[in-house]
Amino acid sequence: MWGVNPAGKTEEQVAREGLQAMEAWMRELGLVMNISELGATEEMLEGLADATLIMNGGYKVLSRDEIVQILKESM
Repeated sequence: MWGVNPAGKTEEQVAREGLQAMEAWMRELGLVMNISELGATEEMLEGLADATLIMNGGYKVLSRDEIVQILKESM
């Protein structure tokens, strides 16, 4: 998949190469890969978390702290 030749590679190596190829394709489409590319800064994360609508009924209801952590990892 994604033109990755698995010969002589571990599953992890194949997966990493596949993810890199997918990211390159997504960038070709003009998509951003993280929120810092949208102009978000570390200082904005608390405010973004506060502005996030938390809804029940999904797979998992996230806490504010979990949202902040996800945003940090998305930088």
